[in-house]
Amino acid sequence: MKLTITNYKEATKNIDFKKLPEAAQEAHKEFSSFAEFYNDDKDIKEMLDNHFRIVEPFLKDAPKKASDKKKSTASKKSPKKASQKSESKKTASKSRQKKTATRKATARKKAAPKQIKRKPNEVALMPLEIKIIKRYLSMHGQKVSERQVSLLYKVIQKAATEKTIRKTSKYADEISKIGNDLASTYKQMGSSCTFEIPDALHSKLKNIVDSYGVSPAIALIKRFINLYGNITIQKAQRLLASIKNAKKSGKVSSGDNAYERVNQVQKHLEDYLDCDKLLVTNIQLNGLKGVAGVGK
Repeated sequence: MKLTITNYKEATKNIDFKKLPEAAQEAHKEFSSFAEFYNDDKDIKEMLDNHFRIVEPFLKDAPKKASDKKKSTASKKSPKKASQKSESKKTASKSRQKKTATRKATARKKAAPKQIKRKPNEVALMPLEIKIIKRYLSMHGQKVSERQVSLLYKVIQKAATEKTIRKTSKYADEISKIGNDLASTYKQMGSSCTFEIPDALHSKLKNIVDSYGVSPAIALIKRFINLYGNITIQKAQRLLASIKNAKKSGKVSSGDNAYERVNQVQKHLEDYLDCDKLLVTNIQLNGLKGVAGVGK
């Protein structure tokens, strides 16, 4: 299996990293710190790609989930007892189904339509300033290492040098304050420290971050892209249900820029469920990646 930023956490959850080289253990601990800037910093990308190559051989040795005990127990039961229990279960099940159906019908009548809350700033790709602010906020109250502090400071310095973030940028003042605080903390700390952000600054930055979100239409397209090459009937059904629910609730509407692309994804999924083949050309896939800002 090839590791990526998207599948890393799920794919490595059963690996005992104590058995891996020390460098791999450290990179694994700080994965979240690095991953956010994978597409923004060539050095971080190179480092993580190398980490993935070290970890990939250990995926085969990761312990598999224990088989379901109920299945093995069921096979030991005598046919007579199983038959009697089966009949009583059927009767009880029918009774429960009737009660459940009545409750659901009542609940539908009472349930008020949900109001969809949209973020003031919906984007396809989260701006670098917001990524930096989010990462800075996530360090609050946490024990952080010199490496984590210097990494975030390095990202800010590089963004300023390459003019990815300019003095005229919307949140230039906030990024400047973050950079100054990181530099000051790094000079005063030892190998690690408990990171604290002043309440007033924390509140201001949190309000900024909370106002941003990935467009629901783009989020659905990204789910499809991540599914590509690893699709199953169950996953396709879940994503198709999500698309239909998003349209029904108004989360995704014809006013969205990516609405037609969502329709395209929906058709791909419906075709796949009909013929068990996902017929998507490279041009179509690249088009979806472009709209979703994947690979930038």
